[in-house]
Amino acid sequence: MRLFEWHSDSFAGHQSKLPEFVNYLSGVWQNRNRYVESTEELTEEEQQAEKIQRQRFFDFTVDGKISARNYVGVVQYDGIRVEVYPKIFADDEAENTKQWQLNMLYWLSYCRKVKFPFSFADVSKLQFDDFLELLIYIFANFTEDVISNQPFQAYQTVGEESPFLKGRISYEEYTKNNLTTGKWQNFFCNHEPFVYDNLFNQIVKYVTKRLLAVSENYLNQERLNEILFILNDVSDIPCSANDCDKVKLNPLFAEHKHILDLCRLYLSNQVIDLEDEDSNNFCFLLPMEYIFEDFIFGFVSDKWPALNIRSQSTDYLALSKGSSVFQIRNDIYIPDKLIIDIKYKIRSNNDGLKKGVSQTDLYQMIGYAIRRNCNNLLLLYPESKINAENAVFEVPSIMLAEDIIIEAKNIDIRFDNHEDADNVMFKRIRTLNSLFS
Repeated sequence: MRLFEWHSDSFAGHQSKLPEFVNYLSGVWQNRNRYVESTEELTEEEQQAEKIQRQRFFDFTVDGKISARNYVGVVQYDGIRVEVYPKIFADDEAENTKQWQLNMLYWLSYCRKVKFPFSFADVSKLQFDDFLELLIYIFANFTEDVISNQPFQAYQTVGEESPFLKGRISYEEYTKNNLTTGKWQNFFCNHEPFVYDNLFNQIVKYVTKRLLAVSENYLNQERLNEILFILNDVSDIPCSANDCDKVKLNPLFAEHKHILDLCRLYLSNQVIDLEDEDSNNFCFLLPMEYIFEDFIFGFVSDKWPALNIRSQSTDYLALSKGSSVFQIRNDIYIPDKLIIDIKYKIRSNNDGLKKGVSQTDLYQMIGYAIRRNCNNLLLLYPESKINAENAVFEVPSIMLAEDIIIEAKNIDIRFDNHEDADNVMFKRIRTLNSLFS
């Protein structure tokens, strides 16, 4: 089943599995990555859902339909497979899932918390357009190549009883397990051997086994089995996303860090059933607002490093009894020159002089301008077929030396030729403001 954000389809064929599916999604929701802490107030319904930890990936209606919300990606549960694509593709005349997937991967390649190490040349040659298998392929292909050419060994803390001293004595354990039991001749030691069976390799092996249980593509299965063969001497230990934070990697192992980031990403979107390691349930759903915002920031900061660009720059509008109140957090801030707020919304072209810009967003931008003492602001929206045209709003201000200028513009983040995507995106960004010239 394929959906677009905020679109619905019949779920009648899976009604018998609906309670279990919703429970699974709720578990994933509780375990998910909090990519961006929202600065906006939640509605009463959203506050209640947050309290009871109800999933907000999908809505299910009484007439047997499933409706996607703002999360894109893929989820698979007990024979149910749902792929969700960005709403900016919804008006395409033809269904081109391969092209949509390549666009999404390109955006993710610039996101800071979601790094996808892959080659467009390799991915574009693949014969399948299954998004789940594509994600597995990226992990399997990159991981197998890295660990086969650069095996990872690390110092690992080990506590064990030994007839001779290794490392340092753990006096607490020695007293409890040796002196009081008559085994005073042995030592309980903590030492750090340089081992291949370390936490990093254990995490990689665990994720590989989980993905192997999910994959139905022979090419992916072959690569995943090759990884398991390489890691044959590594212990089989269930791992979680929290375990990824315990791994410390030397800067020389930059490619291994990409692998660890992928493992963290996959594990943080899972409900791990330790009693069923062969489960083929899988979930990879990310908030599209985060992808859009972080892609723009990642691309701009990468191509214009001299601008000293800041992301999610937080400040407060006022003080109350000596404490800061009314938090503001604009998406991109170029000190004293430009404030950019990125809105993942489709601006209506039937909104007269307002050009689809909400009054709340305009108030928000004025607050940014006054607090930052910056009169040059940009509201940035994704391009679509029904977008309103660009607009300029002038706000007279006696607090600033000049009037506040707020521009509302659209930017196209879609690409047909992904090999040339960087050049095309560079040219599009340059049209937004003279700072990027």
